[in-house]
Amino acid sequence: METFNQIQKRFVVFLDIMGFKDRVARSAPENLYTELTDFNRDITNIINSSKKVDTQGLSQNSGESEVALISSEEQKDKIMLAQFSDSIVLFSNDNSKESLDLISNVAKQIMVSAINREKPIPLKGALAEGNITCDMPKQLFFGQALIDAYLLEENVQYYGVVVHHTAESSVKSCGNHLFKNTLVPLKSGKIYHFELAWYEDSIDDIKLGLDRIRLSVSDSPRKYVDNTNLIIDSH
Repeated sequence: METFNQIQKRFVVFLDIMGFKDRVARSAPENLYTELTDFNRDITNIINSSKKVDTQGLSQNSGESEVALISSEEQKDKIMLAQFSDSIVLFSNDNSKESLDLISNVAKQIMVSAINREKPIPLKGALAEGNITCDMPKQLFFGQALIDAYLLEENVQYYGVVVHHTAESSVKSCGNHLFKNTLVPLKSGKIYHFELAWYEDSIDDIKLGLDRIRLSVSDSPRKYVDNTNLIIDSH
């Protein structure tokens, strides 16, 4: 039996819900609660469907946070989830190729689920690699890789997941077909980075979701819709 190391090199995906403040301002609290609860259930189901996470005793709700707890010490190839308000964070158990494949596929499915909802939940994010401490029962998470993913996500200007340079060697060496090296729109301009091609299997549905988002925003938020369409059309 393998024991869970709280301090471990891992992959982390940091996702941010776009326009969250506007949703809070324009939605009745009970409606927003239902919407986010349903989305959290979808995320948990995606993780469960990977058959890598125990289904008993999975979640613990505390205030604004929703945490997927690991309920046994057999932690190999599992994904840990932490959700705080408008932030969704995925942690792998280690930095193996198998963990990269798993966290990439889970992130892809979350992105698709979010955009395909009747009222889409636009997400942007980043993937990084490094030492991260995860104490799930105490809801304690810290490490440079988490900071790296957060800071890169802040600069992303489309609905996508961009690879931080700390994880680039792993992405290149694993040969994962989910990642593409392309010009991605960042605050500083278009720069070559690997990005998660989460949209490839359902482009028509994704574009319908983007159209629904367009109808709900004006001015600068629309550039995220335009930039995402440009990324999709470039492949």
